[in-house]
Amino acid sequence: MKLDEIRSHARNWYSEHWSPDLTVMHWWETLGRSGWGYPGWPLERLGRGLAPAEVRVVRDERRRIGALGPPSGIGPSLMVPILLKHGTEEQLDRYLPQLAWGGATMCQMLSEPDAGSDLAGVTTTAERDGDEWVITGSKIWTSLANEVDYGMMLARTDWDVPKHRGLTFFLIARDQPGVDVRPLRTMTGGVSFNQVFFDEARVPAADVIGSPGDGWNVTRTFLVLEKNSYHPGSHEGGPFGKVDLTSTCGELLQRQKDSKAASRQGRGVGRMITELTDWSGRGDDPLVRQSLANLHWLRQSVGSLQGPANKIAVSRLTSSQRDVGLGLAGAHGMLKNDDSPSSAFASFAIGTPALSIAGGTDEIQRNSIGEKILGLPPEPKPDPNLSFREERR
Repeated sequence: MKLDEIRSHARNWYSEHWSPDLTVMHWWETLGRSGWGYPGWPLERLGRGLAPAEVRVVRDERRRIGALGPPSGIGPSLMVPILLKHGTEEQLDRYLPQLAWGGATMCQMLSEPDAGSDLAGVTTTAERDGDEWVITGSKIWTSLANEVDYGMMLARTDWDVPKHRGLTFFLIARDQPGVDVRPLRTMTGGVSFNQVFFDEARVPAADVIGSPGDGWNVTRTFLVLEKNSYHPGSHEGGPFGKVDLTSTCGELLQRQKDSKAASRQGRGVGRMITELTDWSGRGDDPLVRQSLANLHWLRQSVGSLQGPANKIAVSRLTSSQRDVGLGLAGAHGMLKNDDSPSSAFASFAIGTPALSIAGGTDEIQRNSIGEKILGLPPEPKPDPNLSFREERR
């Protein structure tokens, strides 16, 4: 089917079915069952099997008509592709509707205090107990872990094999005995991160993704998808996190609009830099103009790349925005108070180092490109036949 035909079909469907007076639950289920909510999903799995360019056409038509998008977040963008590749038919039947219109939310529970860049070194342990697995250990840097329904978790199920082979990937219910979520306050002052402690928490055996012991293979899929998830184009454009499914779509859209107006983060960074340029009076400075042109070029490159290259591009864009903004603010850039013209930008600048670490450090991404794409010699690694129990830690 040609792009114009897809555009016409999407336009006609939205024109016929969209109304801001529908409840969010009703609209999302209608959208999800139609295949237009997540058109990139397979035809037999609530999608239309469209290619990325075709998906963008559908999104354009939805935005043109002003319709509420389906749920965004790591559930639809990460968990669903993982289930499509590694999950069972029963898991797909159970979780896709929950994510598409049931309001289910997820977080990732991979990193640990001693297992960040060396993610395969996790020590959170899962032991089989009949039809369940018992989880003990700790995860860190879990965004929104205090409010989601499920965590995508990597745990060690065998200590007597090499570390990459003794891992299992689970989907664990967050709201249960034995799961303790504690907020972490960062230097920005925010508490978006958490550390999660598990004390004999339980996971049904049916919620193992892939096979026991094959968790690293599933995690590799997760990591590839995560690198691309930093670009807005990997999400369908709907709300992130928990929403009131009984409210009308119009009410939710208005709350989103009000929230965006109150926020000066994310896409608002460009606006802040424009304001700082005007405030500084340096808009005609050739060096400033060149810096702004470089930012424009970096924005265009983000999203056109895949995997580690896209992650590095996002990190580079973020740090470049910080440097340009602080250069325009001058000494005022050190101030974070209401009297400073760069107060809002200072909050953004303080948080920018995190992006070069989160989701795998820039250095790890460059190693991956060097070794797997350019064929450069790999870094020295421990004996691959050494069991994790024997490894020196």
